[in-house]
Amino acid sequence: MINTGIYIRVSTEEQANNGYSIRAQEEKLKSYASIKDWNVFSIYIDEGISGKNIVDRKELRRLIDDIKENKINNVLVYKIDRLTRSTKDLIDLIDIFNKYNCSFNSLNESIDTKTSTGRMFIKIIGIFAEFERENIVERVKLGLERKVKEGYTIASKNISYGYVKEKGRKIQKVNKEESIIVNKVFDLFLKGYSYTKIANILNDANVLTKNKCKWSYKTIKLLLLNPNYIGNVRYGINSDRYFETKGKHIPIVNINKYLSVQEKIKSYRKNKSLFKVRCACGNLMKVKKTYYLTKNNKNKVYVQYFCNCCNSKSISESLLKKKLLCMLNIDEKDNYKFICAIKNIKELIVLDKNIKEILYYS
Repeated sequence: MINTGIYIRVSTEEQANNGYSIRAQEEKLKSYASIKDWNVFSIYIDEGISGKNIVDRKELRRLIDDIKENKINNVLVYKIDRLTRSTKDLIDLIDIFNKYNCSFNSLNESIDTKTSTGRMFIKIIGIFAEFERENIVERVKLGLERKVKEGYTIASKNISYGYVKEKGRKIQKVNKEESIIVNKVFDLFLKGYSYTKIANILNDANVLTKNKCKWSYKTIKLLLLNPNYIGNVRYGINSDRYFETKGKHIPIVNINKYLSVQEKIKSYRKNKSLFKVRCACGNLMKVKKTYYLTKNNKNKVYVQYFCNCCNSKSISESLLKKKLLCMLNIDEKDNYKFICAIKNIKELIVLDKNIKEILYYS
């Protein structure tokens, strides 16, 4: 007796556009099995799932387990791409079928893997199935790029704080209450407040993020970097396809304010700590940065190193630099020579709080 497992898969989009409904596939496959006089052992249905991988499909994994346990010795599908759209996965599955003496049949392509011709055709068709899937992905990307170039945001669930996007609408609208908070964040940052301090202010006022969570260093920073607030939309964040363009929505932050914030953030990035410092106790010292404005409205940073184990020990970077200048016999004004000299210093070891003695290695 040929115990047959009928495998059916359909994604929501395919069901709507191509008519690959669960019931339609099931009826045709049952009828075919009946004509062939095959016993239908079980029907395996993965509904609303993409065919690009095996891991996410519980029923396909159950089918494989039943093959390995010799419960079925024949697999029947409506089309090969119902089983998988990946050539690699297709070849791996066929290898499993062959290992456990399980035949494979595709109703639409009239394929039987018991023959060498059938095995050849299944690999060729699998290549075309994967090619079509990659084409679909590329078409989706091009569609999203075009949408952004036309001035519309592609965000739906993760719409920017300060905006709302109604279902069925392309253009995002201003949320007045949130827009006030957005401007407050920009103003506080320009006044010298850190990301963390701003987050604490909002959390203390019980103001939640778009996802109903508390604010953090990261969410504040991302908000300040978001060009959406000056009326721009963007595509491909953190990719080589990234671009911004003028959006159709109303900006909520003044362009000059936004640019001032971007300049200040850039200055933060430049003010990195010079050294990796280890305490005499063996603990790697933490870095604390305090940002402030000078009388000339220039952004400055005060850097300190402190030891978690030795609570009383904290050392300013400026004092460390002076000590090293003296040790290396370099003039304080010759900053270029100093940077060249410390370039290969991997770590400093501070032996006492007053920096009377320092060890370092390259």
